[in-house]
Amino acid sequence: MTLATLVFEGAVALLVLIAAVMLWRVDARLRALRSGQDGIRASIIALDEASERARASLASLQRAARESGETLEQNVRKAQGLSDELRLLVEAGDRQADDIAARPRRKTIAEHFPEGGRKTIYSDLKDVR
Repeated sequence: MTLATLVFEGAVALLVLIAAVMLWRVDARLRALRSGQDGIRASIIALDEASERARASLASLQRAARESGETLEQNVRKAQGLSDELRLLVEAGDRQADDIAARPRRKTIAEHFPEGGRKTIYSDLKDVR
C-alpha cells in the first residue's frame, strides 16, 4: 500500500464516519419528529372532536333560539290581541262614564220625602212607584 492509497482510504473512512454520525443525528431527529407527530395526531383528533361538539352545540343553540323566537312571536301576537281587547273595553267604559255623567241627576230620598218619613219609608216608596 502506498501512502496515497492509505491517505485515500483514511479519508474515505473519515467520510464514512462523518456520514454515520450525520445519519445517526438524522435518525434521532426523525424519531423525535415521529413521536411528535403522535402528539400532534392526538391533538388533531382532540381538536376535531371538540369542533364536532361545538357544531352540535351551535345546532342545538340555533334550534333553541328558533323555538324561543316562535314562542316569543306567539306571545307578542297574544299580547297584541289582549291589548286591542283592553283598548275596546276601556273605550266602552269611557263612553258609559260619559253617558252616566250626561244623565240628569236623580233626586235624593230627602227630596222625595221632605217631611222625613223614615219610619214609613217602605210604604212611601210604594207610593212613589
